Amino acid sequence: MPEESKVYTFWNDHSRHVVYSNLLKELQNKFQDVSEYDIEIKPHKRKKTVSQRGWFHKLCQIFADELGITQGQVKEIVKAQIFGWRHIKIGGVEIAVADGSSEDLSRLEYSDMIETIYRLAAESGVILPNPDVRMRHD
Repeated sequence: MPEESKVYTFWNDHSRHVVYSNLLKELQNKFQDVSEYDIEIKPHKRKKTVSQRGWFHKLCQIFADELGITQGQVKEIVKAQIFGWRHIKIGGVEIAVADGSSEDLSRLEYSDMIETIYRLAAESGVILPNPDVRMRHD
């Protein structure tokens, strides 16, 4: 059984037939001795960018400094706005944590997190810098 998986992304352009051809070759060559294998087809999700992640963490730090809490606490609050809260017990103490991770969010979903921190800051009377400022300093 092949040990690694491969991902093929079909774009709506001239490269689609090349990708399709390569996929068929892969199936014929690598899986010829395999009696069963799984093929998963799903919509493509563009991954969040390093720039998005860096900007979000910068905003979390600015907001945290204004509120007098940690960057991690701000991030947890923002994630909870997206995913909701769940309660866990640590050492007999029940605490609320975000019910999801931002690690696997798409580019669009991560943009929602950035918009959420702007909203929360505005509702708290905190003005966060405009993303255009970041572009001039990157």
